[in-house]
Amino acid sequence: MKKTISLLLIICASLSGTLRAQSPGDLQNILSQISADSVYATVQDLQNFGSRFAASSGNGDGNRDVSEYIAHRLENYGISTEIDSFYMSGTAVYMWIGEWFYNVRGVLPASNPIDDSLVIVGAHLDAIAFSEYGAFADAPGADDNASGVAVMLELARIIHANNLQFRRDIHFMAFDAEEFGLWGSYYDAQKRNDAGEKIALMLNNDMVSYQPDNNWRLLLRWYDNAMDVLNRAIAICEQYTNMVPLTLPDSENVERAQRSDSYAYYEYGYRATYASEYSFSTSYHTGHDVTDSCNYPYLAEVARYNMAMLTAYADPTSGVGVENHPATNTSTYAYPNPCGGKVFLQYQLEQDSPVSISVLDLRGCTLLHYDNGIQPAGIRHSELDLTSLPAGLYICQIRTGKGVETLKLLRR
Repeated sequence: MKKTISLLLIICASLSGTLRAQSPGDLQNILSQISADSVYATVQDLQNFGSRFAASSGNGDGNRDVSEYIAHRLENYGISTEIDSFYMSGTAVYMWIGEWFYNVRGVLPASNPIDDSLVIVGAHLDAIAFSEYGAFADAPGADDNASGVAVMLELARIIHANNLQFRRDIHFMAFDAEEFGLWGSYYDAQKRNDAGEKIALMLNNDMVSYQPDNNWRLLLRWYDNAMDVLNRAIAICEQYTNMVPLTLPDSENVERAQRSDSYAYYEYGYRATYASEYSFSTSYHTGHDVTDSCNYPYLAEVARYNMAMLTAYADPTSGVGVENHPATNTSTYAYPNPCGGKVFLQYQLEQDSPVSISVLDLRGCTLLHYDNGIQPAGIRHSELDLTSLPAGLYICQIRTGKGVETLKLLRR
């Protein structure tokens, strides 16, 4: 019996070894300072503008007052800020629009930089609501997307309160005209690309406050040039929050990942990740998207995930470390792991291939087997149900035309 327990401890240690401490700093103390009341106050402030529909003013000023509010907040946190205005015209939301728009860019310079790349934390500041009269109804946009802006400003507040310094520049971005077709983020991404800027990561948050029950989940939309980022994001979410990270199947993700500002950066070859609520808001693009429909403790958890990701990719000099999920060239992994019963697998096929998945015990006996037939090339997902198995360690084998990949699964 002692020998069996020792073996399990050794194997469990090898599982946890994929997350190794980078430094002894107290990140948990920093994350505990993120406040549900603080993010609520920001969402309420943005709702108080009445409508953030970017073409609703009729006087050419659009969302200038909203941008000035965000810029003022960032400046109060010691962050150098500018409003980057741009003119754009075209057909959007069923009408012709020609307006000035107002992105906000706040820059926190690196201290003793490790390279010339930067990290962006971004969210769109505009909102839209449809009614029988079209898109000119009041657009309070509490969840979509005051919640994302609240995450960005909360990170700035925490950094300022703790005098945190980083080894990569951090750019705090609030994008205008996202609802017209990602106009603000395309403008910014192209401008950065033309200037030859290097971006280590773009963190995007869009609709991150609707959580109607106690089953807290965070949807991580992914891009195929940043699968290692997705792997690390999943590990960080599991390590530092009370949310279960989930992804979408390939076909759904490809379409939905195009719907927010991170996609503009991906189009220019930059690496990005995009967080959103898993339970989609019932008030989407309506006048009912108000503060009362949001879950602020959940929104604070999303901010904690972002703070841990920022710590991982901007490399703080203050000794505050994040558990490090090592870079990997493979997109094969299981999550959550350890699991409570259901576990999701992600794997990549270089070409169309038959796929079968087996779950074995430590003696090599097959306990579960799934024949997935021939699957097309690309990133694939499968769900395994381990609820019929007792708690313990298991071996998962993914067999394709290329060979067999093996993962360890820990059932709690």
